[in-house]
Amino acid sequence: MTTDRAAVFHQPVLVNEVLEYLAPRAGTIVDACVGGAGHARQILAVLGSGRLLGLDLDPEALAEARRQLDSYENVELVQANYADMVAIVKRLNLEPVRGVLFDFGVSYHQLRTASRGFSFELDGPLDMRFDQSASLPPALALVRRASPKEIAAWLEEYGQERFAKRIARRISAFRGRLHTTRDLADCVRASVPGKMWRKSLARVFQAVRVRVNNELENVRNGLAAALNLLEPGGRLVAISYHSLEDREVKTALREAERDGRARILTPKPVRPSESEVRANPQSRSARLRAAERL
Repeated sequence: MTTDRAAVFHQPVLVNEVLEYLAPRAGTIVDACVGGAGHARQILAVLGSGRLLGLDLDPEALAEARRQLDSYENVELVQANYADMVAIVKRLNLEPVRGVLFDFGVSYHQLRTASRGFSFELDGPLDMRFDQSASLPPALALVRRASPKEIAAWLEEYGQERFAKRIARRISAFRGRLHTTRDLADCVRASVPGKMWRKSLARVFQAVRVRVNNELENVRNGLAAALNLLEPGGRLVAISYHSLEDREVKTALREAERDGRARILTPKPVRPSESEVRANPQSRSARLRAAERL
């Protein structure tokens, strides 16, 4: 049996729903988080004469997208922050833009590659940058130089972690011995009572990752760029995996609707079906929201 390499790299979620709400047709579709091209391949299968612009900060993801989309001529792939999509579209003369897709969060490949430092289940360098060649400091540098108060603020704001202050004090006390993801995980385990440590691990690693990559600021700026870029009738589709991202999407779309710039297509977030969750457990937390530009 052959293995779908794109699915191994990262299995896309809510594919049918993405196609339904994005309604790709003539013009340019921006896949703002192209990753391993799982959604992009499905979009291109129905795009016809349109073009697809794929953006990603992660050079490993972009290399995989190039492999997956090599046979297509109507594709442009750019390593970039999706917040910069307006300038990129104009530079490549890709207007009008008929759709923008965001698939936020971390990919399966990133989580399962120890050297990227995203997972508490694999021991690796405490990095967590989507682009390891960027000038942004890795997680280790940020954690080592931050005060306990600053670390606790990250854990509370970006991870909604109830034991934030306790964990932050321990991280700060052991900062000189912090080197790897396992070291950080050990600090969390030693700070949280009983069997609660696993959920705390997920929240702490999420919080540090969000801080390292300035994710919420990028989400806000990316959504604003997409709404400015779309032509009337164009669609914005965003998939979030935790409540902080989803709140940013919900707020941006509601403000755009209130200002008369967009019409919300999903009064409530669209969730994966039970069959999709069984086939791909990582899809469980996904929430899709969509809007049409007016």
